[in-house]
Amino acid sequence: MATRAPLRADRGPGPRCRAGAYANLRRLVSDLTVPFRLVPGNHDDRANLRAAFPEVAADSAGFLQSHLDTEAGRLVFLDTVDVGVHSGAYCDARLAWLEDALAGADGRPAYLFMHHPPMPLAFPRLDQYRVLDGERLGDLLGRFGNVRHLFFGHVHRPISGSWRGIPFSTLRGTNHQNWFDLSVGRENISSLEPAAYAVIFLDERSTIVHLHDYLDRNPRFVYDPDAPADRQVRRLEV
Repeated sequence: MATRAPLRADRGPGPRCRAGAYANLRRLVSDLTVPFRLVPGNHDDRANLRAAFPEVAADSAGFLQSHLDTEAGRLVFLDTVDVGVHSGAYCDARLAWLEDALAGADGRPAYLFMHHPPMPLAFPRLDQYRVLDGERLGDLLGRFGNVRHLFFGHVHRPISGSWRGIPFSTLRGTNHQNWFDLSVGRENISSLEPAAYAVIFLDERSTIVHLHDYLDRNPRFVYDPDAPADRQVRRLEV
C-alpha cells in the first residue's frame, strides 16, 4: 500500500506521562484480580510505559499492539498514537500488523480496542483529534467480515453508533469530561460530569455494553409502579 505523509492536528499534546506516573499506575493496578491490557493514548510515552510494564506486547515495528483469543472471539488492541500531537494515526506498518491479526482470527469474531476514534463523531471540537488517516483503517476492516465492534475512548463522551456497518462504543473519561456542545469551533469546553467505566459482555451471538457512572452520587430508590401513588417511590439508604 502507498505511504502517505502524516496528517496532524495543529495543537500539541501537552505534557506526556513521565516515568513516575507509570510507577504509580503499576502500584494501583497491582491489586487487580482480573487480567488487563494497557492501550496507549495521546498523552502516553511508549518507552516509559514499557519500562514500567515490560509485559506490554509490541509488534515488530515497536507499536504497542497485541491480540488475545477468548471464547467470544479475538480481542485486538491497537496503538493509534501519533507522537507530538493529540490526533491519532494508523500507518502502513500498523495496518500490515492488523491485517495479519484479523486474518489469524480465521473468521471468528474480532473486537477492536483503541484510544482514538477512527471516524468523525459529529462532535466538531473533538473530531479534529480522531485518527486522521482512519479511512484507510476502515478500508482494511471492510475486507474482513468478522469485525463485530469497535471500542475507543479519547472523546470523554458516551457515544454509540456504527461506522461502515460496524457498531462502536465510547464513554466518559475517568477524570474530566467534554461538554455536550455540537457547535463548530476549536475551543474545548470541559465539565466535571461523573466519571465512567464500561462492562462488556461478549459471546459469538451478542455484544452488550453497560456504561456505569461510578462516581454519581444521586440518590437511589425503589420504584414500584404498581403501588399506591404515595408509596411508589422509596429511597434506598446505601
